[in-house]
Amino acid sequence: MHRLLQTLLCLAVLQTAPAAAQTVPDDLRGIGDPEDALAPEEAADQAAETVAPNPTQAGVFALRSSLNSAAAETGSSGLGTNGRVTPVRPFADRITAVTRAVPLSETGIDDSVFGGDTTFDAAQGIRLGSFTLTPQLSVSTGWTDNTSGSSSGTAGALYLISPDLSLTSDWSRHELDVSLRGTYSGYPSNPDDDDTSVFAAANLRLDISEATQVTTSLAYSYTREEDGSAEASASGTDHNHALSADVSGTRSVGRIAATAAIGADRNLYTTDSGSESGRNNTLYSASLRLDGNTGSVVSPFVEGALLLRRFDETCSDSLCEKRDANGYQLRGGVTIASGPKLSGELGAGWRIEDIDDSRLEALSGFIVDASLVWSPSRLTTVTAGLGTSFEATDIDGASGSIIYSGDLRVAHGFSDRVVAETGLGYSYRTYEGVSIEEQTLTGFGGVTFALTRNVALTADYTHRRFDSSQSGGDYTENAVEAGLRFRH
Repeated sequence: MHRLLQTLLCLAVLQTAPAAAQTVPDDLRGIGDPEDALAPEEAADQAAETVAPNPTQAGVFALRSSLNSAAAETGSSGLGTNGRVTPVRPFADRITAVTRAVPLSETGIDDSVFGGDTTFDAAQGIRLGSFTLTPQLSVSTGWTDNTSGSSSGTAGALYLISPDLSLTSDWSRHELDVSLRGTYSGYPSNPDDDDTSVFAAANLRLDISEATQVTTSLAYSYTREEDGSAEASASGTDHNHALSADVSGTRSVGRIAATAAIGADRNLYTTDSGSESGRNNTLYSASLRLDGNTGSVVSPFVEGALLLRRFDETCSDSLCEKRDANGYQLRGGVTIASGPKLSGELGAGWRIEDIDDSRLEALSGFIVDASLVWSPSRLTTVTAGLGTSFEATDIDGASGSIIYSGDLRVAHGFSDRVVAETGLGYSYRTYEGVSIEEQTLTGFGGVTFALTRNVALTADYTHRRFDSSQSGGDYTENAVEAGLRFRH
């Protein structure tokens, strides 16, 4: 009986040996020298380190579950659209744009890319059926040496209230993202300089099949014209309203993905004294884009679009110039998907809007657009962008303006509670038909410290420099802010 028990025990050991070998960590497999094996105490310490990683790495955002596609920033606004008073957009907006850069494919950005924000107080959101509502509110106060953002501006205290709401679906197929955010800037000593900006967008993606997607987007924004801008009137504050809607469908066939889209962009301009109907216009577009599904790190694309701009008033200025225009845009470039290290899109081309009135030259120029994300380390992310936009005008003799913008931003997480960010942006605006040029340089730096799971302390410094070829338009501004951010 004793020998039988010994035999059964040996068989049991032999049966469990392969299973035990499968549980050995990869870095311990194939050890030839038993003396190289870890002592029991060392093995226990290594296991503890595996279970409890560095806290600065443990809570890095899972990007695909936290980004809202409705808030994506494509190209660049130079950290604030030239000529319009807008706050710096959140760091994650560019990352969101990059994740959408290549239709029906992965761009390579994964959970290892640092999202540019503290993770100790990462938003959990509120479940509403099959949706997640994520509320956030930032309140800060500080000081600026130029409350009006103009050559005649004076120093004074400031306060900002910035609500931010996002709603994201949790469907197995399809996706609906809604984003609503705004900022109210108040100046107690100069209430006439108080300013508001609003941004709202909704993005619906329908996954018809594995090879076909349909996307619809709606967006609205409200901003104020800068006092030093050539577009600013002398009759009070200028208000800019922009509405856009587009529908696109993408079909992937073999090595080619084709995206057809139609859209409309509506621009309305008003002042405190009434409407500036001469600038109100709608831009209609129809485009076709072809992407190469090469499966490699770099994939090419080409895109063409037809453009029609229609003004509400046929006689839009004192010279009664007919500004309706027809045009086109051609663009080509590459998408980059180099794993978590480098992803994005880089494109360049040419655009022209041929204006009906023979007295006005065609508004045409080189275009360049890019959105790139580089992750040199697990806790550092760099984003860069280039953008080009064509703006209508009713300035006598001017066909319109072209704005070239670029920015570079860096975010680093010192721990799950502390994150620092810095950025530099530049925007250049040139008018066709008149000698007007405007340049804007923006630099900022900030630190965020998570106090609790729902509250963070923020501190920021911003420098802004505006230069215009028109006399009396130049100004500089320096502002410091500190406040609290609440989110759920």
